[in-house]
Amino acid sequence: MKILQLVNRVPYPLNDGGSIGIHYYTEGFLQAGVSLSMLAMNTTRHWVDVAQLPSLYKQLAHFEAIKVDNRIKPLYAFLNLFKGTSYNIDRFITPEYEQALVRLLQRETFDVIQLEGLYLAPYIPVIRRYSKAKVSIRQHNIEYRIWERLAAQARNPLKKAYLGLLARRLKQFELQHLQDYDLILPISREDARLYKALGAQQPMFLHPFGIDVDKVPYCPSDHQPLSLYHIGAMDWLPNQESMDWLLEKVMPLVRERLQETKLYLAGRNMPERYLRLKAPLVEVLGEVSDALAFERDKSILVVPLLSGGGVRIKIFQGMAMGKTVITTPVGLEGIDAEDGVHVLLARTPEEFARRILEVVAQPEKIQELGAAARKLMEEQYDRKRLIAALLDRYAAL
Repeated sequence: MKILQLVNRVPYPLNDGGSIGIHYYTEGFLQAGVSLSMLAMNTTRHWVDVAQLPSLYKQLAHFEAIKVDNRIKPLYAFLNLFKGTSYNIDRFITPEYEQALVRLLQRETFDVIQLEGLYLAPYIPVIRRYSKAKVSIRQHNIEYRIWERLAAQARNPLKKAYLGLLARRLKQFELQHLQDYDLILPISREDARLYKALGAQQPMFLHPFGIDVDKVPYCPSDHQPLSLYHIGAMDWLPNQESMDWLLEKVMPLVRERLQETKLYLAGRNMPERYLRLKAPLVEVLGEVSDALAFERDKSILVVPLLSGGGVRIKIFQGMAMGKTVITTPVGLEGIDAEDGVHVLLARTPEEFARRILEVVAQPEKIQELGAAARKLMEEQYDRKRLIAALLDRYAAL
């Protein structure tokens, strides 16, 4: 089978959920014997030196990275207010990427073209014009829901209004393209339900994130003193929102009872305000070159997500490592894990702090939760099995 992956970022290095999510499918397809090509946007916000990419990319039948300036520009954002289009989407529409896609489709034929997210949807007319390939979309998130939740959480009236406008225009774009795909790949049951509620009539195939468990070290750290950590793309607004909530509302409650438990924050594009942070028992590392190495000796993964959609890949990875994961119901969307068995859930700052204190007081829970989480990953989210099922579905197209 010949598959072309269209991606709006070069999925490397593997230091945030977006890169890991795309890379795992790239690697999974290649391991399954697929003739795989990739046309990527090498964006200003996630710039990668392609000369430093791992040898995996040499296994691709074709790889090309097109420079795309997707920076948020105040003047363009202001002018967009009068256009009626989605500024989120417009930043990924470039003639250079379209031309590269046309050249590739004129030269090669593909069985399936897999769009990695909504930001590739503007290129569907080009695909239909130059290719007979089936088009699938792997929705990492239902994008407009992220912005709806951000708008709901915003306290500044102007910010709330602007975020609400972005959400409405994203939703309009999503609805306009809902019937454009030959197959929709929601990554959670909740997302599949929402697509149907929105009126999607195209075939759907529930395809959750899959992890290569054999390559993830099992290391449920119980080193004393226990530590907390968070890792994620810090230019993503829901991650900033969750970090502010953690630092301002949860950690003060934790520090009242614990004087040794340290919080480590890591992630790509860490805003300067976090790097300048001077808070007791908080260490901000910024971008780390190896996420697994960073996580290995940490104890408790905290993901206090208040908005967002899709699934949190960092939770999958933490569970496969055997870490204790404390998160919110939003953070757990798309993962069939049970509170108190595989993870710990919290809805309020007080409850989140209580869950942290509970684990620190009973470190043996790290072993119990970690073993159950690892087993869940092995039994329900094994990538090899999930990729094989997806290829069968593609063959049926």
